[in-house]
Amino acid sequence: MPLVWAKFRLKNIQELSQLPQPERYFTAYGILRGYVDVLLVNFAEAFSEEQLAEIRIVLDQLSQLTGNDENLDEATKAKQDQLAQALRETEDV
Repeated sequence: MPLVWAKFRLKNIQELSQLPQPERYFTAYGILRGYVDVLLVNFAEAFSEEQLAEIRIVLDQLSQLTGNDENLDEATKAKQDQLAQALRETEDV
């Protein structure tokens, strides 16, 4: 991950202290989500396809929980919910 990206995000985090508390959480989540997405792209080869799918399902559900998925159509949200439900119902091996 380029140092420039990290420095930019650190400046964003520093600016969070100026926001009201509820906005801090939402903005901090967005920063963390972006950071995780970059890590997943940069280190995708370190994960199996199954692990990447599981991570994506969890991140999609978090986006739904925070309302950060408002740009998605209902069919996509429904599919994400189906995938999450299927993952919840799988047995640990």
